[in-house]
Amino acid sequence: MSSGDLEVRVLDGPPDPGFDCGRPAQNRFLAECAWEDQEERVSVTYLYLSRDRIAGFATVSMDSLELGTRERSPRIRYAWVGALKLAQLGVDRSFQGRGLGRGIVQDVVGLAQGFTDTVGCRFVSLDAQPDLVAWYEAQGFRINKVMQKRRVEAAARRGSVDPPVSMRFDIRR
Repeated sequence: MSSGDLEVRVLDGPPDPGFDCGRPAQNRFLAECAWEDQEERVSVTYLYLSRDRIAGFATVSMDSLELGTRERSPRIRYAWVGALKLAQLGVDRSFQGRGLGRGIVQDVVGLAQGFTDTVGCRFVSLDAQPDLVAWYEAQGFRINKVMQKRRVEAAARRGSVDPPVSMRFDIRR
């Protein structure tokens, strides 16, 4: 993975404090969960560093997506297909508005494309907060209709609103 003038490396221990992307859940994930999850082989976190300061990060893991009949191409026979999940993404407030988030998404797509010859991987998936759906759509992601319908129904049964939105990017595009 690479993005411009930033150094990109895999997280190799608990991250330095001070990262703030303006989203408490992502800040907390990076500070409290990323390293532990990586040690357990649940995910891998890539840090985007500017002079040893975390400018952004992406956490990836494996996933599979259920596609409805109308959501898959005629040549895809399976309801469930392989995906690389962009599990977490954060850009520090001081680096926002410079295209770093877009660059990180492109890096994750490139990572998925890089191993399609060794494992079945057709999509990059993610769960977007509702206020970020339009931004991800501008990056080429589409809502997973079958999965999102189930998610909305489950949220309604629990009495919650605005569940994360299941999205995918077709890496063959």
